[in-house]
Parts: sequence; structure tokens; C-alpha cells
Amino acid sequence: MASNPTRTFVTGEVAPHRPRIARETRRLLMTAALAVLTLWVLARIRFPDRPVTPNPVTPLLSQLTGVPRFSDLATAIDDVRGRLAPSLMALVPVGTGGGGSAARRTDRVPALRIRDDLAVAVLDPRFRGGEADPLGVIAEDRASGLALIRVEKQSRSALPTVWMPQRLEKPRYAIASSPSADDVSLRPAFIGSLTPVTTPRWIGPVWALPRDVDVAAGAFLFTDDAELVGVVAPYEDGLAVVPGSLLLIAAGDLLRQPQKVPADLGVDVQPLTPRLSIASGAEKGIVVTWVDPRSAAASVLKAGDVIQAVDGTDMSTPDDWHVRMARLGAGEKITLHVMRRGTERELHLAAAGPDLKTPASALGLTMRPVPRVGAEVVRVDRGSAAEAAGIRAGDVITAIADRSVPTTGQVQSSFASAQQGDLVIVSIRRGTEHRVMALQR
Repeated sequence: MASNPTRTFVTGEVAPHRPRIARETRRLLMTAALAVLTLWVLARIRFPDRPVTPNPVTPLLSQLTGVPRFSDLATAIDDVRGRLAPSLMALVPVGTGGGGSAARRTDRVPALRIRDDLAVAVLDPRFRGGEADPLGVIAEDRASGLALIRVEKQSRSALPTVWMPQRLEKPRYAIASSPSADDVSLRPAFIGSLTPVTTPRWIGPVWALPRDVDVAAGAFLFTDDAELVGVVAPYEDGLAVVPGSLLLIAAGDLLRQPQKVPADLGVDVQPLTPRLSIASGAEKGIVVTWVDPRSAAASVLKAGDVIQAVDGTDMSTPDDWHVRMARLGAGEKITLHVMRRGTERELHLAAAGPDLKTPASALGLTMRPVPRVGAEVVRVDRGSAAEAAGIRAGDVITAIADRSVPTTGQVQSSFASAQQGDLVIVSIRRGTEHRVMALQR
């Protein structure tokens, strides 16, 4: 009998075919990947300013959104203004002679609250000097113009976050404060670059601004996130930004320091030129150009002296001298190291306090002649007719009454010859502007 063979079937999943990659191939692929990664890292280190290859998805998505408009910029600035409103203020300073409402609107000073009852501002020197002080200044550094001002207490004010600088040389937009008729407005300001520089007016480095930046001294700068960049202050013959962190440190130091009664030595200086260096025998310093004969320095200094140091601090530029004199207090004693005709001298001088108030009927001007122009004002006495009219040191009197290009003596005689209570018309040049004022006899 023949038996049928039995067939056995095994059911189950069939394992997929997986081609094996040779070990040499895997090593080659890993080496290539590491090489690409290494080249990318080296390129980012060697060329950090080159942009990374853009994501192609972003341009496609941007086509679905609208083109930015000026109204969008205005909306962004309005948002920043709302966030800064509790901190920004516009203060009315001491009048500059006109006293009208227009002058008060254009001369408003932007200020920033740093405390519920305290604000900080950088003041123009022309806003100071009067006995009355509508600003409520409680402390001031006359060298930098930094002032602390007592303001009405406000519990909801908050100090803005200070901006942390990155790549100062990079062009950027900032939002600048600008005083308006009733408040502080904000506007965009393009800044091509910020250059770190040092100045004796501030305790740390500041950032010099390019010449074409459209901002004014005293303006506060912010980012579009309402961060405090700093405040704009004079620097040499231009402007610089005092960083927000440095501004707050200086304000704290000023608040802790006792205030001094200001003193004036009545000394003008100029840079030491190579020709004057040979003539005087001095290799460094600043040259005395004029000494007020009424000042305490008249018996010590002479025109042509080269001041090399004050209390051991080198005087390299006129700015060094102006800063030291601005911080000089009445009764303070200083030591001058002076070169006079090739001989070094050590001179001691005590700064006198401010003069007594000059009668309002007195002209109150100290002047020096400017050939073919008129008389330059060197000093204006407090309480005098000149101060009441708004004349400042640095103004050049080009005409008075019926005299053009007057000498210093003709200015004095023209005012003295007027009747008591009469007004004398005087024309002045202030910087690049020409103005007319009235002196009351």
C-alpha cells in the first residue's frame, strides 16, 4: 500500500529585505557630515557679519502679509508713548528773557522720573542762574548739566528697563523724546552708529553721535520695546548719548553729594598750539587768554600763562578746565601748576563766592572788544539790567542805540546816557542768530 506524503505549511510574517551598508560606506558618510559641520562652524567664526542662508519659507509667507506703512510706525510709537507716559515729563525752565508763552513752549525741558517724587534731566546752561527756580532743582552738576528735580509725587510711575548695548557700530532706529506745547512727544531718529568716547564731564564712557543725527541735547532715547537707551548731552562740538546705566549711577552720586555754592575764577583759556608751546616753554597744558581784573585770580594769573595741572590733574584741553571750574565751590582752595616764560610755578588760589546782587539800574556787563564786530559779553552780573534783558555770556553786541560795531566803552556810555526808566535797544549775535533786546535804564 502506497502512503501519501504529508506536506507541512508554516504560516507567518515574512521578514523584509534590508540591504546592509558596508562599514566603509558608513564611515565615509559620517566623515562627510562632520566635514560639512566643521566648515559651517568655521565660516560663522571667520565671517560673523555674513547673514545665514535665509529660510525660503519666510519670503513666501511675507507675500501673504501687507507692506508696512507709516501708520504702522505711528502706531508703534504711540504704543511706546503709552508705556512711557508715567515716566516722561515736560518741565518749564527759567525764562530766557522773552517770558512769553511761545518761549515757554519751545524751551520746555524733557525729564524722566527715576523715583515717585524725583526726575532727572540734562539742562542747558541758559536755564540756570536765576534766584527763583521754577524747575525745583535740588541738585545739579554744572559741568555736565545733569540735574535732579523735585516733582509732584506719582505712585504709578515706573523706571523704564535700561537697554543693554550690542554692536554699537550697527545702524539702528531709536525713539527720541521731544517736548511739545503741553506734553512730551516721541518720534523716530535714525542713528548710523554709536562710538564709545570718554569725557571729563561724565564718570564713564559715553557714545558719540554722528553729525547728521536729528536729536537735541536733553532728549531721552528709547528702543521700540520702551527700553531706556540714554540721554543726549553735549560732547565737544557735537552730541553724545549718556548710557542709561551711567545716567542712573551719576544721578545717585549727585543725590548723595553735598551741593556747593558755585564760584567763578573769571579766567578764559584756549588750547596750547605748537607755536605757543615754543614761546612759553610748555609741552602741555592750556593757555590763559584773559583774567577778570575783579576776580581773585587777577593777582595770581596773567594772560599767556600755561596751566598744566589743577590739584594734580592734567589740563590737556579747555574742556578739562571748564569742567573743573564748573565743579568749583566757593571758598575751595586749589593748586595750579603753571608755566610762565619757561619757569614752572606752583600757585595757590582760593575761589571767591558769588558777588552780591547788582542793582537793576546797573548794566552789569563785563566785555571785551571784537574787532570790526562789536563787544563780546564775558560775564553778566546777577540782578543787573543785562540779565533782566536776557543777555548771556558769549553774546556779541553788534549795535546799541544809534551806534554800530560799538566798543566796550561805547556800550557802557550809551547805556549810562539814557534817562532813568528808558529802554535802550541793543542788537546781539548769539551763535549764528541775530536778536534785538531792550535794556532798561
